[in-house]
Amino acid sequence: MTTALFFIASIVLIVAGAELFTNAVEWAGSRMHLAHGATGSLLAAIGAALPETTVPIVALISGQPTAQAVAMGAVVGAPFLLLTMALAATGVAVMTRRGHRDLVVEPRQVRRDLGTFVAAFWILPLGLVLPHWARVIGAVVLLLIYANYVRATLRGGAPEEELPDPLHVLRWSEDRAGRPHWGFIGLQVAGSLGMLVGGAELFVHGLDDLAAAIKLPALLLSLVLVPLATELPETLNSVVWIRARSDGLALGNIAGGVTFQACLLGALGLAFTSWSPGRLGVINLFLTLGVGAYTLFLLRTGRRRGWHLIFNALVWVAYVAVVLIAGTRLQG
Repeated sequence: MTTALFFIASIVLIVAGAELFTNAVEWAGSRMHLAHGATGSLLAAIGAALPETTVPIVALISGQPTAQAVAMGAVVGAPFLLLTMALAATGVAVMTRRGHRDLVVEPRQVRRDLGTFVAAFWILPLGLVLPHWARVIGAVVLLLIYANYVRATLRGGAPEEELPDPLHVLRWSEDRAGRPHWGFIGLQVAGSLGMLVGGAELFVHGLDDLAAAIKLPALLLSLVLVPLATELPETLNSVVWIRARSDGLALGNIAGGVTFQACLLGALGLAFTSWSPGRLGVINLFLTLGVGAYTLFLLRTGRRRGWHLIFNALVWVAYVAVVLIAGTRLQG
Protein backbone atom coordinates (compact mmCIF):
# COMPACT_ATOMS: atom_id res chain seq x y z
CA MET A 1 0.00 0.00 0.00
CA THR A 2 2.80 2.40 0.94
CA THR A 3 4.66 1.64 -2.30
CA ALA A 4 1.54 2.38 -4.35
CA LEU A 5 1.11 5.72 -2.55
CA PHE A 6 4.74 6.60 -3.31
CA PHE A 7 4.19 5.95 -7.00
CA ILE A 8 0.87 7.84 -7.15
CA ALA A 9 2.27 10.87 -5.28
CA SER A 10 5.42 10.88 -7.43
CA ILE A 11 3.48 10.84 -10.71
CA VAL A 12 1.15 13.62 -9.53
CA LEU A 13 4.09 15.79 -8.48
CA ILE A 14 6.08 15.15 -11.66
CA VAL A 15 3.17 15.79 -14.01
CA ALA A 16 2.13 18.98 -12.21
CA GLY A 17 5.75 20.12 -11.92
CA ALA A 18 6.36 19.50 -15.63
CA GLU A 19 3.35 21.63 -16.58
CA LEU A 20 4.44 24.49 -14.30
CA PHE A 21 8.08 24.24 -15.41
CA THR A 22 7.40 24.25 -19.15
CA ASN A 23 5.01 27.19 -18.80
CA ALA A 24 7.52 29.20 -16.74
CA VAL A 25 10.45 28.42 -19.04
CA GLU A 26 8.47 29.54 -22.09
CA TRP A 27 7.83 32.87 -20.38
CA ALA A 28 11.49 33.20 -19.36
CA GLY A 29 12.52 32.66 -22.98
CA SER A 30 9.91 35.15 -24.14
CA ARG A 31 11.11 37.80 -21.68
CA MET A 32 14.72 37.24 -22.81
CA HIS A 33 13.67 37.40 -26.50
CA LEU A 34 15.09 33.94 -27.22
CA ALA A 35 14.17 31.66 -30.08
CA HIS A 36 12.23 28.49 -29.23
CA GLY A 37 15.33 26.37 -29.85
CA ALA A 38 17.43 28.39 -27.42
CA THR A 39 14.70 28.31 -24.77
CA GLY A 40 14.51 24.51 -24.95
CA SER A 41 18.20 23.76 -25.48
CA LEU A 42 19.50 26.09 -22.77
CA LEU A 43 16.92 27.25 -20.23
CA ALA A 44 14.80 24.10 -20.10
CA ALA A 45 17.68 21.65 -20.53
CA ILE A 46 19.92 23.20 -17.87
CA GLY A 47 17.08 23.84 -15.44
CA ALA A 48 15.79 20.27 -15.63
CA ALA A 49 19.30 18.77 -15.49
CA LEU A 50 20.49 20.75 -12.46
CA PRO A 51 18.81 18.59 -9.78
CA GLU A 52 20.44 15.34 -10.90
CA THR A 53 23.71 17.17 -11.67
CA THR A 54 24.08 17.96 -7.98
CA VAL A 55 24.06 14.23 -7.12
CA PRO A 56 27.60 13.41 -8.37
CA ILE A 57 28.95 16.75 -7.10
CA VAL A 58 27.62 16.15 -3.59
CA ALA A 59 28.84 12.54 -3.74
CA LEU A 60 32.40 13.58 -4.61
CA ILE A 61 32.44 16.27 -1.92
CA SER A 62 31.21 13.79 0.68
CA GLY A 63 34.17 11.48 0.08
CA GLN A 64 32.08 8.36 0.67
CA PRO A 65 33.50 5.03 -0.60
CA THR A 66 30.83 4.88 -3.30
CA ALA A 67 31.28 8.53 -4.38
CA GLN A 68 33.29 7.86 -7.53
CA ALA A 69 30.95 5.08 -8.63
CA VAL A 70 27.95 7.39 -8.16
CA ALA A 71 29.63 10.18 -10.14
CA MET A 72 30.68 7.91 -13.02
CA GLY A 73 27.25 6.31 -13.08
CA ALA A 74 25.62 9.72 -13.47
CA VAL A 75 27.92 10.68 -16.34
CA VAL A 76 27.41 7.51 -18.37
CA GLY A 77 23.81 6.78 -17.40
CA ALA A 78 21.92 10.07 -17.76
CA PRO A 79 22.56 10.81 -21.48
CA PHE A 80 21.86 7.18 -22.38
CA LEU A 81 18.43 7.32 -20.75
CA LEU A 82 17.51 10.61 -22.42
CA LEU A 83 18.58 9.52 -25.92
CA THR A 84 16.72 6.21 -25.69
CA MET A 85 13.67 6.22 -23.43
CA ALA A 86 13.00 9.97 -23.35
CA LEU A 87 13.16 10.24 -27.14
CA ALA A 88 10.97 7.15 -27.47
CA ALA A 89 8.39 8.73 -25.14
CA THR A 90 8.57 11.87 -27.26
CA GLY A 91 7.89 9.75 -30.33
CA VAL A 92 4.84 8.20 -28.67
CA ALA A 93 3.55 11.69 -27.81
CA VAL A 94 3.99 12.75 -31.45
CA MET A 95 2.13 9.65 -32.67
CA THR A 96 -0.82 10.19 -30.35
CA ARG A 97 -1.44 13.89 -30.87
CA ARG A 98 -4.14 14.97 -33.28
CA GLY A 99 -3.37 16.25 -36.75
CA HIS A 100 0.44 16.41 -36.65
CA ARG A 101 2.08 12.97 -36.50
CA ASP A 102 5.53 14.27 -37.53
CA LEU A 103 8.18 15.76 -35.28
CA VAL A 104 9.10 19.03 -37.00
CA VAL A 105 12.17 21.00 -35.88
CA GLU A 106 14.75 23.22 -37.51
CA PRO A 107 17.56 21.15 -39.09
CA ARG A 108 19.99 23.79 -37.83
CA GLN A 109 18.89 23.10 -34.24
CA VAL A 110 19.39 19.35 -34.76
CA ARG A 111 22.90 19.84 -36.13
CA ARG A 112 23.82 22.29 -33.38
CA ASP A 113 22.47 20.32 -30.42
CA LEU A 114 23.14 16.71 -31.39
CA GLY A 115 26.23 17.59 -33.43
CA THR A 116 27.78 19.24 -30.36
CA PHE A 117 26.80 16.27 -28.21
CA VAL A 118 28.50 13.76 -30.52
CA ALA A 119 31.59 15.96 -30.89
CA ALA A 120 31.90 16.25 -27.11
CA PHE A 121 30.89 12.77 -26.01
CA TRP A 122 33.57 10.90 -27.97
CA ILE A 123 36.13 12.45 -25.60
CA LEU A 124 34.70 10.35 -22.75
CA PRO A 125 35.55 6.87 -24.13
CA LEU A 126 38.89 8.28 -25.30
CA GLY A 127 39.55 9.25 -21.69
CA LEU A 128 39.49 5.58 -20.70
CA VAL A 129 43.00 5.12 -22.11
CA LEU A 130 44.47 8.53 -21.16
CA PRO A 131 46.54 9.41 -18.08
CA HIS A 132 45.00 11.81 -15.54
CA TRP A 133 46.80 14.93 -16.80
CA ALA A 134 45.48 14.30 -20.31
CA ARG A 135 41.97 13.73 -18.96
CA VAL A 136 42.13 17.12 -17.25
CA ILE A 137 42.94 18.68 -20.63
CA GLY A 138 39.98 16.77 -22.05
CA ALA A 139 37.76 18.22 -19.30
CA VAL A 140 38.84 21.75 -20.22
CA VAL A 141 38.09 21.03 -23.90
CA LEU A 142 34.59 19.88 -22.93
CA LEU A 143 33.96 23.12 -21.06
CA LEU A 144 35.16 25.15 -24.05
CA ILE A 145 32.90 23.13 -26.36
CA TYR A 146 29.91 23.92 -24.16
CA ALA A 147 30.78 27.63 -23.98
CA ASN A 148 30.88 27.73 -27.79
CA TYR A 149 27.59 25.82 -27.92
CA VAL A 150 25.91 28.38 -25.65
CA ARG A 151 27.18 31.23 -27.82
CA ALA A 152 25.96 29.56 -31.03
CA THR A 153 22.58 28.74 -29.48
CA LEU A 154 21.96 32.29 -28.29
CA ARG A 155 22.79 33.61 -31.75
CA GLY A 156 20.68 31.08 -33.67
CA GLY A 157 17.08 31.71 -34.68
CA ALA A 158 14.71 34.64 -34.45
CA PRO A 159 12.94 35.46 -31.16
CA GLU A 160 9.54 33.88 -30.71
CA GLU A 161 6.89 36.61 -31.12
CA GLU A 162 3.79 34.67 -30.05
CA LEU A 163 3.17 34.91 -26.30
CA PRO A 164 2.90 31.65 -24.32
CA ASP A 165 -0.16 30.68 -22.31
CA PRO A 166 -0.66 32.85 -19.19
CA LEU A 167 1.72 32.14 -16.32
CA HIS A 168 0.01 29.65 -14.04
CA VAL A 169 1.22 30.92 -10.69
CA LEU A 170 -0.23 34.45 -10.97
CA ARG A 171 -2.17 35.01 -14.15
CA TRP A 172 -3.54 38.42 -13.22
CA SER A 173 -0.25 40.20 -12.44
CA GLU A 174 1.27 41.43 -15.71
CA ASP A 175 3.24 44.45 -16.87
CA ARG A 176 2.14 46.85 -19.57
CA ALA A 177 3.42 44.59 -22.36
CA GLY A 178 1.23 41.75 -21.11
CA ARG A 179 4.21 39.81 -19.76
CA PRO A 180 4.47 38.44 -16.18
CA HIS A 181 7.05 40.02 -13.89
CA TRP A 182 10.36 38.19 -13.52
CA GLY A 183 9.73 37.58 -9.84
CA PHE A 184 6.63 35.52 -10.56
CA ILE A 185 8.41 33.59 -13.33
CA GLY A 186 11.27 32.77 -10.95
CA LEU A 187 8.81 31.74 -8.24
CA GLN A 188 7.09 29.31 -10.60
CA VAL A 189 10.41 27.90 -11.85
CA ALA A 190 11.63 27.33 -8.28
CA GLY A 191 8.36 25.75 -7.20
CA SER A 192 8.17 23.49 -10.26
CA LEU A 193 11.77 22.30 -9.82
CA GLY A 194 10.98 21.48 -6.20
CA MET A 195 7.98 19.42 -7.35
CA LEU A 196 10.04 17.63 -10.01
CA VAL A 197 12.83 16.78 -7.57
CA GLY A 198 10.37 15.73 -4.87
CA GLY A 199 8.44 13.58 -7.34
CA ALA A 200 11.61 11.89 -8.56
CA GLU A 201 12.69 11.22 -4.95
CA LEU A 202 9.34 9.63 -4.13
CA PHE A 203 9.59 7.55 -7.29
CA VAL A 204 13.04 6.27 -6.27
CA HIS A 205 11.77 5.42 -2.77
CA GLY A 206 8.92 3.49 -4.35
CA LEU A 207 11.40 1.62 -6.55
CA ASP A 208 13.52 0.79 -3.50
CA ASP A 209 10.54 -0.70 -1.70
CA LEU A 210 9.49 -2.60 -4.82
CA ALA A 211 13.01 -3.94 -5.35
CA ALA A 212 13.18 -5.18 -1.75
CA ALA A 213 9.74 -6.78 -1.99
CA ILE A 214 10.40 -8.74 -5.19
CA LYS A 215 14.14 -9.33 -4.58
CA LEU A 216 15.20 -7.24 -7.58
CA PRO A 217 18.98 -7.39 -8.19
CA ALA A 218 20.79 -4.33 -6.83
CA LEU A 219 22.71 -4.10 -10.11
CA LEU A 220 19.51 -3.59 -12.07
CA LEU A 221 18.27 -0.99 -9.60
CA SER A 222 21.47 1.09 -9.68
CA LEU A 223 22.14 0.94 -13.41
CA VAL A 224 18.64 1.06 -14.85
CA LEU A 225 15.72 1.93 -12.60
CA VAL A 226 17.18 4.84 -10.61
CA PRO A 227 18.43 6.65 -13.76
CA LEU A 228 15.02 6.04 -15.30
CA ALA A 229 13.41 7.80 -12.34
CA THR A 230 15.82 10.74 -12.28
CA GLU A 231 15.32 11.43 -15.99
CA LEU A 232 11.52 11.26 -15.69
CA PRO A 233 11.10 15.06 -15.28
CA GLU A 234 12.90 15.84 -18.57
CA THR A 235 10.84 13.17 -20.30
CA LEU A 236 7.56 14.62 -19.04
CA ASN A 237 8.66 18.15 -19.99
CA SER A 238 9.17 17.05 -23.60
CA VAL A 239 5.86 15.21 -23.70
CA VAL A 240 4.05 18.33 -22.45
CA TRP A 241 5.68 20.44 -25.18
CA ILE A 242 4.84 17.87 -27.87
CA ARG A 243 1.19 17.99 -26.81
CA ALA A 244 1.38 21.79 -27.10
CA ARG A 245 2.94 21.40 -30.59
CA SER A 246 6.18 23.08 -29.49
CA ASP A 247 8.46 20.52 -31.14
CA GLY A 248 11.56 22.70 -31.03
CA LEU A 249 11.23 23.09 -27.26
CA ALA A 250 10.61 19.35 -26.81
CA LEU A 251 13.67 18.26 -28.77
CA GLY A 252 15.82 21.04 -27.33
CA ASN A 253 14.93 19.91 -23.82
CA ILE A 254 16.39 16.45 -24.53
CA ALA A 255 19.19 17.29 -26.98
CA GLY A 256 20.29 20.31 -24.96
CA GLY A 257 20.12 18.21 -21.80
CA VAL A 258 22.43 15.49 -23.12
CA THR A 259 24.84 18.14 -24.40
CA PHE A 260 24.93 19.77 -20.96
CA GLN A 261 25.49 16.38 -19.33
CA ALA A 262 28.18 15.31 -21.80
CA CYS A 263 30.16 18.53 -21.38
CA LEU A 264 29.64 19.53 -17.74
CA LEU A 265 29.21 16.11 -16.12
CA GLY A 266 31.77 14.66 -18.53
CA ALA A 267 34.34 17.25 -17.43
CA LEU A 268 33.58 16.42 -13.81
CA GLY A 269 34.07 12.69 -14.42
CA LEU A 270 37.31 13.07 -16.37
CA ALA A 271 38.95 15.49 -13.93
CA PHE A 272 37.74 14.31 -10.51
CA THR A 273 37.28 10.55 -10.73
CA SER A 274 39.47 7.61 -11.67
CA TRP A 275 37.31 7.30 -14.81
CA SER A 276 37.11 3.52 -14.74
CA PRO A 277 33.38 2.75 -15.04
CA GLY A 278 33.84 -0.99 -15.59
CA ARG A 279 32.71 -3.09 -18.53
CA LEU A 280 29.03 -2.17 -18.17
CA GLY A 281 29.96 1.51 -18.10
CA VAL A 282 32.15 1.15 -21.18
CA ILE A 283 29.33 -0.61 -23.05
CA ASN A 284 27.03 2.22 -21.95
CA LEU A 285 29.46 4.87 -23.23
CA PHE A 286 29.71 3.39 -26.72
CA LEU A 287 25.98 2.70 -26.94
CA THR A 288 25.26 6.33 -26.00
CA LEU A 289 27.67 7.61 -28.62
CA GLY A 290 26.12 5.34 -31.25
CA VAL A 291 22.54 6.33 -30.38
CA GLY A 292 23.50 10.01 -30.48
CA ALA A 293 25.04 9.68 -33.94
CA TYR A 294 22.06 7.64 -35.17
CA THR A 295 19.57 10.24 -33.88
CA LEU A 296 21.55 13.04 -35.51
CA PHE A 297 21.31 11.17 -38.83
CA LEU A 298 17.63 10.33 -38.27
CA LEU A 299 16.60 13.95 -37.69
CA ARG A 300 18.99 15.54 -40.19
CA THR A 301 16.11 16.92 -42.33
CA GLY A 302 14.21 18.30 -39.33
CA ARG A 303 11.14 16.12 -39.94
CA ARG A 304 10.51 12.55 -38.88
CA ARG A 305 7.51 10.37 -38.08
CA GLY A 306 7.01 9.83 -34.36
CA TRP A 307 7.23 6.05 -34.59
CA HIS A 308 10.80 6.26 -35.90
CA LEU A 309 11.93 7.63 -32.52
CA ILE A 310 10.47 4.67 -30.68
CA PHE A 311 13.23 2.44 -32.07
CA ASN A 312 15.71 4.26 -29.79
CA ALA A 313 14.10 2.45 -26.86
CA LEU A 314 15.23 -0.91 -28.28
CA VAL A 315 18.84 -0.04 -27.43
CA TRP A 316 17.89 0.55 -23.80
CA VAL A 317 15.90 -2.69 -23.69
CA ALA A 318 18.90 -4.58 -25.09
CA TYR A 319 21.17 -3.01 -22.47
CA VAL A 320 18.79 -4.00 -19.68
CA ALA A 321 18.81 -7.56 -21.04
CA VAL A 322 22.61 -7.60 -20.90
CA VAL A 323 22.54 -6.31 -17.32
CA LEU A 324 20.05 -8.99 -16.30
CA ILE A 325 21.78 -11.86 -18.08
CA ALA A 326 25.45 -11.07 -17.63
CA GLY A 327 25.57 -8.06 -15.33
CA THR A 328 27.53 -9.71 -12.52
CA ARG A 329 30.26 -10.93 -14.88
CA LEU A 330 30.53 -7.53 -16.55
CA GLN A 331 30.80 -5.34 -13.44
CA GLY A 332 34.59 -5.38 -13.31
